[in-house]
Order: sequence, then C-alpha cells, then structure tokens
Amino acid sequence: MPNVRFLKGGCNGSNILLVFHRFLINPFQVLYTARENIMKVKSVCAAVMAAIALLMPEAVFSQNPSHSCECVVKTAAGLVNWSAGYVEASGTAAIPAQNMGRISARPAAVHDARLAAGRNLLEITKSIAVDSLTTVGALTAGNEIVSVCVEGLIRKAVQTSLLYLPDGTVEVTLRMPLYGELSRALTPSRIEKRTFTFFPTKSRAMPDEAKTAGRAPSGLIIDARGLGFLPAIWPRLYSENGNEIYGLNLTGDTCFAGQGASGYACGIDCVTGNQRAGDDPIIVKALGTGPAGRSDLVIANDDAARVLSLEKKNSFLKQCRVVIVMD
Repeated sequence: MPNVRFLKGGCNGSNILLVFHRFLINPFQVLYTARENIMKVKSVCAAVMAAIALLMPEAVFSQNPSHSCECVVKTAAGLVNWSAGYVEASGTAAIPAQNMGRISARPAAVHDARLAAGRNLLEITKSIAVDSLTTVGALTAGNEIVSVCVEGLIRKAVQTSLLYLPDGTVEVTLRMPLYGELSRALTPSRIEKRTFTFFPTKSRAMPDEAKTAGRAPSGLIIDARGLGFLPAIWPRLYSENGNEIYGLNLTGDTCFAGQGASGYACGIDCVTGNQRAGDDPIIVKALGTGPAGRSDLVIANDDAARVLSLEKKNSFLKQCRVVIVMD
C-alpha cells in the first residue's frame, strides 16, 4: 500500500475521492501519515526559527539583556544557571528504522529521551557544590535518605522542551529548581558552624558609626570578582578573624522557601536595581576565599562589623537579601 502524501493540485474532486478511497482501505495508515506530515511541518518551522536566532542574535535576544548577567555553568549534557536558580539537562533517543511507521514509535522515543535527560540531570546535580566541603554527589553517597530525595526530585523535573530532529531522533530537556525542596534536602544537621583564622587581623572590629548612622540598607552585595570564587547552594561569609557572618547556620526560613541563601550575578553592572539586593544595598569587597574551599568568602573585620551593625536595623541577612558578584 503506497504512503499517502500531500496531493498536488489541492483539494479538487479527484484528489478527494482518491484520499477517501485509501481511507476506506486502510484508515489507520491515512490518519498516521497525515499526523506525520503535520509533525514535519512543525519541525521545519522550529528549524527556521532556530536559524533566525543564530543569524540575528541581537534582534532575538536584545529584549532581555539580563541573560548576559546570568552566571551559567555549562556541561556537555546541560547547565546550571546560578542566577536564575535551576539545573537543566537534555537527553536524546532515536526511533529505530524498523519502527518508523508505527504509531507507538514516537511516544516510545520520547519516553527514552526523557529517561536519558533524567540521567544527565542527576549527573549534573551531583556535581553541584553544597558548600566549600561538600558536593551533592558526596552528600547522597553518604546519606541514603538524601539520595532517595534527590532522585525523587529528578523524576519530578519539568519538561521544558521537546524537539523532533531531522535525523529522526527526539530530544527532551528537563529543568529542576536549585532551591526549595532540593536545598532543604541538602541541609543535614551534620553541616556544622565552622570558624577559621584566615588572615592576620589588621582591621577595626567596631563599625564606623559615620557610615552606619541613620541607614537601613536593603541588602548586601559582595564583590568576589578575581578571587576564583565558586558558587554553591550554601556559600558562607567570614570576617578576617574567622567569625561566620553569613551562611547556613545564620539564615532565616526565607532561604529555604525557594530563593536560596544568595543570588549570583556576573558583573558589577548587573547588580544595579537588582530585585534581591534592593534599591539601597551596601557593597563590600571580599578579600579572598577561605581555606576550606572556594565557596567561602572573607571580608575585612571593619566591613564585617558594619554589616552586622546594619543587620540590626533591617534584617537583610535573615531575609537572604544577599548577592555575590562573580567574574
């Protein structure tokens, strides 16, 4: 039985009779082929739009300039967007040639592609730093409850893209939030408060009253550019003498509710008008990263004292209104 194709000459009487005749002989083949033709048109449209995006990036993306400020770590299988707060991965599956004409072929390929995307999403998630000493993979390896929880969240990941590629493969993209259920699962009680001595103390331990009088800042911006800082779900901030100023043990419930302990921006210009830091944040320059790892930051003792003094006025640390600026 020949395949039903788009008929030349449009919907004239003879063409309509021919399709009707074929429908009477094999109705399932006619319906399936019509569906295949529609999907081919959709695939062509998607390819055209992708080509336009590549050829004219300014016209396509200039409406949302904030993308250039987002801190994104890419891998072969996906990415971690620290600014937007999600991890994303893709997976592909091919439709076997012998199954190409079957109605169940594409749903089966979509299922296989989703499984592949889930495996990649789990792999990327395990590489994420919880703090300077721990990754998600290390935490799940030593805690069965956390492992089961993370795998359950992977299964609940949202499908953000489904593509039927010209070579006959199917690509599925899954996305999972970094914060909320995941960050809650990654805060076991054994992550304890730490103190270290980072640098010889040269700064004042008392705040400059002239800089803090009458001010109630909306948030804290930490400039960590040029220090090799690595983002983590629970970064920590210390003074020079090793006192923990901000971190897992000092945050409020807001951090667990969905926004995480800190926001991230790539470039100091990106924090102007930042919604998280607010309209009147204080900005401090980090001196370096801590000896425990590159997800800890150290600020001068006088800056630490000023931050804690201002915190009493507006509780911006407890509200997790903190943004770290990276390269």
